[in-house]
Amino acid sequence: MASQIVQDLLRRRVPQILGIYLAIGWGTLEFVDWLIGRFALSTLLADLSLVAWATMIPSVLLVAYFHGERGSQSWTRVEKTFVPANLLIAIALATSTMSRGGLGPDPAIVAAALDPTRIAVLYFDDESETQDLGHLASAFTGALIDELTQVSALDVVPRGSVKPYRDASVSMDIIVNAIAMGTLVEGSVSGNRERISLSAALIDPASQSTIESFTLDGPVEEWQDLREELAVEVANRLRRRLGVEVQLRERRAATGSAEALALVERGEQLREEAEQLEMAGDIEAARRALLRGDSLLERAETLDPAWVEPIVLRGWLAFDESNLENPTSDAFDREALIEALAHSERALQLAPDDAGALELHGSLLFRMSEAQEASDPTELLERAERDLSAAVAADPFRAHAWSTLSDLRRMGTRFAEARRDAERALEADPFLSEADVIVYRLFTTSLDLMDIDESMRWCDEGHRRFPDRDYFVACSLAIYSLSEGPVPEVGTLWALHDTLQRLSTPQAREQRRIVGAAWVAAALARAGYPDSARSVVERARADASGGLAPWIDYYAANVYLQAGDRDRALDLLGAFLAAIPQRKSYVASDWMFREVWEDPRFQELVSAEAQ
Repeated sequence: MASQIVQDLLRRRVPQILGIYLAIGWGTLEFVDWLIGRFALSTLLADLSLVAWATMIPSVLLVAYFHGERGSQSWTRVEKTFVPANLLIAIALATSTMSRGGLGPDPAIVAAALDPTRIAVLYFDDESETQDLGHLASAFTGALIDELTQVSALDVVPRGSVKPYRDASVSMDIIVNAIAMGTLVEGSVSGNRERISLSAALIDPASQSTIESFTLDGPVEEWQDLREELAVEVANRLRRRLGVEVQLRERRAATGSAEALALVERGEQLREEAEQLEMAGDIEAARRALLRGDSLLERAETLDPAWVEPIVLRGWLAFDESNLENPTSDAFDREALIEALAHSERALQLAPDDAGALELHGSLLFRMSEAQEASDPTELLERAERDLSAAVAADPFRAHAWSTLSDLRRMGTRFAEARRDAERALEADPFLSEADVIVYRLFTTSLDLMDIDESMRWCDEGHRRFPDRDYFVACSLAIYSLSEGPVPEVGTLWALHDTLQRLSTPQAREQRRIVGAAWVAAALARAGYPDSARSVVERARADASGGLAPWIDYYAANVYLQAGDRDRALDLLGAFLAAIPQRKSYVASDWMFREVWEDPRFQELVSAEAQ
């Protein structure tokens, strides 16, 4: 019977007709693929062609069976019923394919599965009129890939994987389907033989929409500088954007309550709003924003009691509140700080090994150790270091924890460790959430190690990357005030002093004016104007009050040392250490006072037993 069926099919030429249909269909699909690549058409056209071709195979087999023999045949009742039904099925499947956006998985599922930290950089297009900037387009592409590859938290698609798609005619659909990436970077080079312009854009491959774009331009002869600027700018913008996305994904994975997640996100936004309000000088509005955020997070705690992040974030909001209106490092709102500490301890009870809870608790203990009344901060510092070390062990990408560890070890005169911690902080901050503070930390730790060239490099780097931050003007004045620093022009000093005040927040402006004047005074003494230096620093001391007064004595001691008055310098240093005795170990290693290290009075001042 099987032999008879095979002979019947061969006699009716069913295999031959099916083979012809399959061959024509395959050729048609190849042609459609070419059209899509050539004219940047949607890959949906290929999906529809495949659906139509595959769905109609049963009809081809039926028609071949009844009409494959030579001679005339009439349409049978089976064919008249089956073929239209098959056609309707093909139309229905094609309609479903169009509504889904293609044959692949649901786009929403694909979008959710894409890892935003997997980056593909497409080769830049040459859009110059004469089409002779292709070599620069390739150079910019390579530099950008190299820059992003340095970030360990990013998974950058290798050049070889994107080379097949450097032809501008290849559609975005084909690239997205071929390369599994969560973020796409594309750009172009335009201009002429004198000036060039670079355009770059970050693309969301799921929606194929532009997330962010920008343009750089400059003379052709400076193309190498532009290449570096482009690489850094794209990398920074990309990392900032990814930080938000990655944090959101982690939060979604940590809680099953959509409402709690929304409340935490709003609480984070209010914290950012409070920071902006504080910088603008509206302290009361900043405090109200922090209190609103705390109220929302309290509700989030109720909705998901097992989720530790609302508790940790409440601790940070209270920590921020404790620092409002307190410009010096050793002054804070004690009641708010105790509240923050209570939140951190609740978080650790819920999740003893949680990196975020450990980071918060360690940061709060370190802050408390800086209080002027904390005459013996040793225990607090030890506990803080233990918590912060555990936090970075649990999560090596805790940049804030690394940065705080750096400051803690710096205060303990472990300067080499402090700089290594700051370097780890920069490496651990792939999304640039704290890059400005970390760069400044690298400046201070380099200065502690008497590495003037390195400290100047980080100061210049900070000023270039964060020109609106007052502390990168302050670092220039601080370097000029030191015996090993460059000798400035007097006009430069006062210009920096004015800029420092202009960039400072309203509540910190007076403090910056007074401290900045002390730095200017020391630089004037170094430049050969001791009388002017004394006049400037004594005005600063007269203007200082509260928690700032001891610190001006500290800086004034340097001024008098530069002016050649050792006794007056030691008197002022003694007043500083009497007010803030926990700074003795740091001052004992502070090379700003290297000239008097061997002086018996200095040794007595910094000894642990001295009262």
